[in-house]
Amino acid sequence: MEKLQVYLLKETLGIVPEKWGVKEYATFHYSDVMKSLYLKDFPNAWEQEDLKNKLSTIGANDYFNKWTGDNFLYIEDTELNFLLDYVKPSLAEGSTIAGKKTGIPLFGGNHQLLFYNKKYVSDEPKTMDELIVTADEVKKQFNLDYGFVLPTGACYFILPFLYGFGAPLWADKGEPIPFDALVKTIELLRVLIYDKKSLPIKWEQAESIKCFTEEKAAYCIGGDWNIREFDEATNHNLGICEIPALDRCCRSTANASYLFLSRYLEPELYSNVKEMCKIFFSIDVQTEIMKNL
Repeated sequence: MEKLQVYLLKETLGIVPEKWGVKEYATFHYSDVMKSLYLKDFPNAWEQEDLKNKLSTIGANDYFNKWTGDNFLYIEDTELNFLLDYVKPSLAEGSTIAGKKTGIPLFGGNHQLLFYNKKYVSDEPKTMDELIVTADEVKKQFNLDYGFVLPTGACYFILPFLYGFGAPLWADKGEPIPFDALVKTIELLRVLIYDKKSLPIKWEQAESIKCFTEEKAAYCIGGDWNIREFDEATNHNLGICEIPALDRCCRSTANASYLFLSRYLEPELYSNVKEMCKIFFSIDVQTEIMKNL
């Protein structure tokens, strides 16, 4: 592509290959409020008349939809609707607002994983009990702040534990979490946080990431979005594995990263959107993404 006129948030898209020929970005700064929500200062973009007609961004469904969904284009109401035929229907559903799809899923992701620093441990734990024991031993041996960390204040990171104790990965609307799985999860976290002091109290991702990247913890439960940062912080001594099993395997929830378009987007830019999606949906790009993950 000689030029992509649809502006992209550089912080969200990350590093783009030179061969894509993307030259223009819209850049934004953190605000204190948005930083605490893991968001870039995205809403301010809509106040710029010369920008909002060209604006798009790539991000996961969970935060962009929740906070700025009113500003996104309903894909189903445009000529771009055909692009949804090229993607897995369940992924397209993840961007639904007011019954309509607002995002075009470009690639799967958002998998929760267990990371470990090979400076402290060499083998991946097979069970949660093994992780707990090893983390305590390593904490004492290297005088670490914690054996392992996770965002204990974020419900998203509790879901693998619930599933590991028997809760369904997906439940029908209004269906409560199975009581036994909930009790076992709460009891485990109580022991790890308050009794053994193996885990921090009510940490969010910012604290967990900082602790692990500063090599003050041997293990960290995070997501595939942390891979590059963690690999660099550990000087390429990063180990990655599934979250260890409890009563059964601890399944990770996952969704996708979507292309969201401003509801003010100039229709003449739709051709650029089609061209961009054509590139992302290609075998070469999808294979490259899978290899990187």
